[in-house]
Parts: sequence; structure tokens; C-alpha cells
Amino acid sequence: MHDFRRIASRSLVALLGMWLFLPPAASGADAHAAFLAALESITPTELESHVGYLADDRREGREAGTRGGREAGDYLGVQLEALGFRGAGDEGTCYQRFAPNFRNLLAAIDGSDPELKQEWIILGAHYDHVGHGTKQNSKGPVGEIHNGADDNASGTSGVLEIAEALAMLPQPPRRSVLVAFWDAEEKGLLGSKHWLAHPTLPLDRVRLVVNVDMIGRLRNDRMMVMGSRTGFGLRRLLCQQNIQPDLLLEFPLSVLANADHYSFFGKGIPAFTFHTDIHEDYHRPTDDADRIDIAGMRRATQLMFRAVYDLANRDRLPAFREASRHESDDKPPMLPEKPAVPVRLGATWSGEPPSGQGVELKAITHESPAERAGLRAGDRLIRWADHEIGSSQELMEAVMTAEGAVKAVAVRADHQEPVELTVELQGEPLRLGIAWRVDDAEPEAVILTHVLRGSPADRAGLEVGDRIYQLAGSDFGSEREFADRIAHMPARVELLIERSGRIRRVVVEVEQAELRRAG
Repeated sequence: MHDFRRIASRSLVALLGMWLFLPPAASGADAHAAFLAALESITPTELESHVGYLADDRREGREAGTRGGREAGDYLGVQLEALGFRGAGDEGTCYQRFAPNFRNLLAAIDGSDPELKQEWIILGAHYDHVGHGTKQNSKGPVGEIHNGADDNASGTSGVLEIAEALAMLPQPPRRSVLVAFWDAEEKGLLGSKHWLAHPTLPLDRVRLVVNVDMIGRLRNDRMMVMGSRTGFGLRRLLCQQNIQPDLLLEFPLSVLANADHYSFFGKGIPAFTFHTDIHEDYHRPTDDADRIDIAGMRRATQLMFRAVYDLANRDRLPAFREASRHESDDKPPMLPEKPAVPVRLGATWSGEPPSGQGVELKAITHESPAERAGLRAGDRLIRWADHEIGSSQELMEAVMTAEGAVKAVAVRADHQEPVELTVELQGEPLRLGIAWRVDDAEPEAVILTHVLRGSPADRAGLEVGDRIYQLAGSDFGSEREFADRIAHMPARVELLIERSGRIRRVVVEVEQAELRRAG
């Protein structure tokens, strides 16, 4: 049996030592070193120890209100007391009891900023499971102990490790943090609902909720963040903390009533859940500790620590986004429709020409630049601005990137010699070779919807779905500002982009000696 009181005592001695001997307010290099030490304190050994205790057969599945559930709660209470946090439950204790015999565990980390300490971030996880299972909550077989190692001993253990890491800092974050372990989640989110009905701190000061549920089965380096659209710009804030080169993040649109974040979402508080997805052992007796990916769990927990630390220290946090109430993966947000690329010529053309020389125009739009220039359906464009056209893709790139009046040469069936025409294209050239859309859930970002093949953007490795956050090292405040800046950008520019939750810098070379010069 785990001697968790002895483990807690060792942690208390170590943490008290740090509080006694570290300076009250570190800065610069000292603060960064302290942050890294706290980050590295999240260890596989401690994560495995917590999961091992909570998901032991002797906890009998930690059903809320049972002996095993109480033992799990006692264990968490001892851990929180050892960290030296202020109790935020009943009468200054860590426990908040509610009928019939359930208990939330709550501990406060008071913030260090005189103003921001009045604001709260809730960091939570449910610690109960389904006991021996029933036909209503088990995928079978019913009657055997369901240890719930992933659901949610993993999330509970991750929150414990984050709490310990926060306790190691020379001074707390600027905002206050409530560490919460919810009971009876498996019975209908009862613990978080009870706290909202009977909050132990001013509810109107809760700015954000970070929930952790099932982080023990990281597969294909992929982690989900459910609820990122409940606050404006949350996706970018979280991705900026994902410095691991191989950890991918997914951001589902749906906000479902399947975890405790939903209770807070219903009250108009930005809330999201970290999650490594459902698996075949979910709500089965086979969800045991020996199946937990401890290394992956540590990666997830370190990311979450970075995110909580950053959010708790920001000058401002995202406001609740009301539109998120009406979005789901089945009902995506209504976004402005834009063509893949702007209409500049007003003509359609065939695919690859059999001869490999020129592209045949199939149709000309009335009163378009093509019609005004005298182009006709059936013309075969062979030259554009002194460059030979050998494929439909080359013509597309030439049209999209051309500036001003363009000399075009076309072969026409009723003419013996090629016809030369001047085309005044409409609209601005695409200097990078991209089209994009915007999304109010992701302010100060554009999302690529089209990348022209062979364009500067394509050569730099940009892809559809990439988010662009910065141009030449600085943010842009609006789509209009982004468009203006790329229209006048230098020949070589660095972009800050995000793809699948990973931030990277990409250098785009705009000016080339060849035809394609794009935007």
C-alpha cells in the first residue's frame, strides 16, 4: 500500500525549504531558471505514483460516496495540505461536502499582483470513477472493478503535479489559482455543478477554467483541446506554449456536456479541457495503470503547466465568446464566403494542353478584363508578360501575381499569326500566392484557404489551414492591415505561423527571377 502521508511529508519539507531560501521576487534570469526548475519537477516517477495509488484495486473504482472514493479524496487532501496551499472549501479546509456524501477538494494559490490577484483561474479535474460499473455507465463487463486509470486518475495526477510545480515558484503567479478536484463527475458533473451553486470564492471573479480529463493515452503525438473557441484568441495562447516539436494539438468545434468544463461554459465562463481522446478501455475494467503512457502524460502535463503559468500571468484574459454556444463539429460557424482566389481576368480555361504549349480559354465573362482586352473563347494563350505559358497552373500563377497592364499573346483559329493584346487586370496581385479567411474566434490571425502551387508561399512550405500570426516579427490588428502589409512587404519576410498546434517561423522569398511573384 502507498504510504501517501510519508510522500506528502517529504514534499512539504522540500517545498518549505524553497519558500524559505528563494528570494521573494525573482526576475530575469533567476525567474526563468525557477520556472524551468518547476517545469522539470513534473516527473514520470511522481505521475506514476499518483496514478498507481488512485487506480489501485483497493480504491475499488473510486465511485463517488464509496470507501474507495473517500480514500482517493483523503489522499488528495493530504497532498494539497503538504503543498502549503490555503484551503478553499468548508470552514477553511480543503473539503467541500455535498449531499448525499460527496466531497470536492479545493485549494487556493493566492496571486502576487495587487490587482490581478482578485481574478481567478480554476485548474480542475474530477477524481471519481464508476466503481464496479453499471449498465448505464460501463461498456462492460459490469461487476468488476473499473480502476479508471486514464479516466481520470491521469488528469487528477496531472493537476497535482502542476499544483506542486506552481508551489515551487519563488513567488506565485499574478492571478490567483483555485486547484479543484471534482467529485461525482461520473454521476452528471455533480461536483462542479455544486460548486457553481455554492461557490467558495466570488463567481464573478472567475476568468477562466482549465479542465483536465484523460491525458494518459497520448497516441500519434496528438492531444485535443475541447472548448478553445469559448474565449477569443485562446487557440493562439495555448499553441504559443506548445514548444514540444512533435506534440500536435487538435481543436474540435463542439463543446459537449462530457466533462466539467461544460458546467462553467453554461455560466458564460471561458472553459476548455485537455484530453488525449477515448480508447477501447474507456469505462471498462481494463482501464488500468499499467496501460498508461507515463512519458506521454508528462509531455501533456508540462504543456498544461506552461499554459496555466502563462494565462495566470497575462495582463488580460480572453472574454467569453457567446457564439461558441451555437457551434459544433456538425454545425460549423458561419464564416464569410470567399473565392479560393480573387477574380482578376474573368476567363476560364482548360487543363493541361496536349501539346504542352499554351492554355485554351473556355469561356469569357461579360464585361470582364478578358473581354475588354479582346480575348475570346477558344484562344490559346501562349505568352504572358514575356513568359511562355506551358500549363494551366502557370497561367493561374501569372494572372494572380501580375501587376498593372500585361502584354499577352494568344493563338487564334482564324488568324495565321499570334494575336498580341494588352490586359488590364482587376484587383490587387497576390504577392505571396495565398488566399485566406478570418474567424472571430481567432482575432489577429488569418487562416489560409488556398496556396498557389509554385508561389512564394508554396515554396516556403505554407499549407491550407495554416494560421498566420505575425509578419516580420509583429502582429497585425485586422485583416485589412494584413492585406496592406503583404501588398508592400519586402522581398524577404519572416512569418509566424501555426499548424496543428505547433508554432513555427517560415521565411518567404517574394522576389524571384522567374515568372511567379505572388502574394
